[in-house]
Amino acid sequence: MKVCIDPGHGGYDPGAVGNGMKEKELTLDICLKLKPLLEYNGISVVLTRDGDYAAGHYENDQKRDLGARVTSAESEKVDLFVSIHINAGGGTGVEVFVIDTGGRAEIAAYKVLSYLVQVGEWRNRGVKTQNVMVLRETSMPAILTENGFIDKDEDIAKLKETSFRQALAVAHAKGICEYFGIVYKEPIASQPIPDVLYRVILDGKQTMALSTQESAINQVKIAVDNGLATKGVVQRTTDSVNVFEYRTDQDSSKTLIMGEEAISVEQCKQFLLKYNPEAPDIIPFYKKNGELLGIRWGYAVAQMIKETGYLKFGGIVKPEQNNFGGIGAVGNGVSGAIFSSQEKGVLAHLEHLYAYASTEPLPSGVEMVDPRFGLVTRGSCQNWEDLNGRWAVPGDGYGESIIGLYQQMTKEIVSDSEEVSIIKKISKIISNYLKGK
Repeated sequence: MKVCIDPGHGGYDPGAVGNGMKEKELTLDICLKLKPLLEYNGISVVLTRDGDYAAGHYENDQKRDLGARVTSAESEKVDLFVSIHINAGGGTGVEVFVIDTGGRAEIAAYKVLSYLVQVGEWRNRGVKTQNVMVLRETSMPAILTENGFIDKDEDIAKLKETSFRQALAVAHAKGICEYFGIVYKEPIASQPIPDVLYRVILDGKQTMALSTQESAINQVKIAVDNGLATKGVVQRTTDSVNVFEYRTDQDSSKTLIMGEEAISVEQCKQFLLKYNPEAPDIIPFYKKNGELLGIRWGYAVAQMIKETGYLKFGGIVKPEQNNFGGIGAVGNGVSGAIFSSQEKGVLAHLEHLYAYASTEPLPSGVEMVDPRFGLVTRGSCQNWEDLNGRWAVPGDGYGESIIGLYQQMTKEIVSDSEEVSIIKKISKIISNYLKGK
């Protein structure tokens, strides 16, 4: 089961105002208290906002703002939409609205209303119909709850109390659970509710926080792809690390880091041996581990060639470090990471690329050897060209140069193995002679 919880109003729209309180702030607090209660009972929750703004909001355009909330629910394919509000206009008590009677929404409305009435023993104003956008445009059952009147002294006295808003959250949770046929369980203090959320940040403004990284990424992509934002970020709440970035200028003509590889080990070897006949035989490690991680490993070979000067090194990174991607070599004499074997050095290089290109955890069975994996903004570089200014600083043309090396390798016409062996031996003899051996 999945529910979309919509804290009424937000941003430029405060909702009803009275007694020094704003509807948008009260509804948000109730919803933030409701979300973990539902999740504790096994119900997935999508919040249309966990801050002042909803996802894909439009300044001073309420219709499009509400449309963005509906889009959130539709894209997540939720089973129930619940919009939470505070009333105004001189009345008192609670009521629940639906678009029409006789359907699943009305059932949900009565389930929730029965528990809301019990909170504070206030007036039951019943289930009513109302033609509002969030009820009309949602394809799933949708209800809108009105929880007291902000301009009624006895109601606002209750709503100002944090414990009362918590009780309203519990009442909503109990009604929603009953609607789904779930026996409501109160969270146990010794078993705290997980508080790891993923913020959806559109054009620099946080719009919501979701319980799964996948859901947050989907929301970002929907907002950007539909022109609701030019850039979206998914940020983990526990450490404020950006785990995903997405922009309108994503270019399909760029070269993806992830994917299947077409080049052969033999082509890569032959190209490398032309420039360094004594190069160690590490390219099979790139193929083996690159395929495990789903990386286009031939491009990683090209990057290795660029970083190490055809495995001749010569810079601050030394051959004995087995550091083929320059991991941690940040300048000022810092030579970077050291790996115990050539294969682990190759794996670390590929894992660092994986951290940039993917938001997924490492595949099962793959040992984590990259010491800087967690320092990367996950998913921030899905293309080789995106590494400019990130893997290398300033890095102008860095990704393009890797692609250029790769394209040169693809032009290699592989000789049979015996001829390659002879060429290698002859090249080594010449090289040794020139070195005076």
